[in-house]
Amino acid sequence: MPMADAARSGCSPICSKPADISRVADPAGPVAALPRSRLHLQFLLDNAANPDVVLFRDEAMRAPLERHFAGRLLYLGRETLPGRSLASFAAARRANRAYYPAVAARLAPYRFARTILFLEGEPLERFLQTLPGLGAIELWEDGLSHYVDLTSNRWYAARGVVQAAAGFYPRAITRRRIDRSAVTVRDRFERRNLVLSAPADPSVARAELLLIGSPLVEDRIVSEARFRTALAEIAAASPCPVRYLPHPRVDVARLERSLAGTTITLEPNPEGLIAHAAQYRYTAYAAAVSTGLIDLGRYERSLFLPGLFGLTRMARVLRGWAANPVGVADDAGGLRRFVAALPRDVP
Repeated sequence: MPMADAARSGCSPICSKPADISRVADPAGPVAALPRSRLHLQFLLDNAANPDVVLFRDEAMRAPLERHFAGRLLYLGRETLPGRSLASFAAARRANRAYYPAVAARLAPYRFARTILFLEGEPLERFLQTLPGLGAIELWEDGLSHYVDLTSNRWYAARGVVQAAAGFYPRAITRRRIDRSAVTVRDRFERRNLVLSAPADPSVARAELLLIGSPLVEDRIVSEARFRTALAEIAAASPCPVRYLPHPRVDVARLERSLAGTTITLEPNPEGLIAHAAQYRYTAYAAAVSTGLIDLGRYERSLFLPGLFGLTRMARVLRGWAANPVGVADDAGGLRRFVAALPRDVP
């Protein structure tokens, strides 16, 4: 049964041609990788991974991957998310139960020496680890979630129960982590066997606080009312103007409503945080919680603000992470003191 994404693209994973793996850069044999985001792509580039086959599941990743790995892409599609009706749920379940055998058939011709994955708690990645041709599995860092558990285990388990009911690959679906002793783990801050190049320091300076957005409302982690209150507190506390860079998954219309009545400027974000940071430098950078703060590499000017959004558990977790290179403020006073102590010339 065709998947929703495959139907939109006009081609299922099974109908596309196999990727060419005749070019073997790794002496041990062909290498596969499954990057799900631009951060994952940057990890591959900065660590000279040079995979022979690049698996991908979202059409949004096709163009950036093709720029760097032309001729090596292998589209897997993705699971179908159920709608609210029983009929939609049943249709999604049927599609998803057919999806994993389709992925297995698509990968059956390949034999990889190793496969690089970035997510450990997702059904597709766990399913891939059961396939005989993927070789040794490497788990590469996916940002903050690789190091710390920012959401409760109950929340994660509940999500897994719903996914299993909708036909997602069920093995260990309620568990956040895999057995990391069974794979090779690579990351920046604990094992220190990965690198990530920080964006170059641009010449255009803005004497402002850049507030990096997260989909807190969209993911139902924070209510819209609490989100608005936090924005107002941040705007009032910051000694310099605040500019908001939205997360790609945010509902921009909803965000504009939340920003209405504040002095915060909404910054368009067509290319993502790292591209934006290569264009502008700021007095300070802050976020409720965002991998972006550790990806920027501007640690002395960066601050986590989960407490202002009522996320006391996340604040406690971030403070308890021994390798955390970014400071954590619990309230508006902490934010005010942090920004006020920074040089104003945005060096």
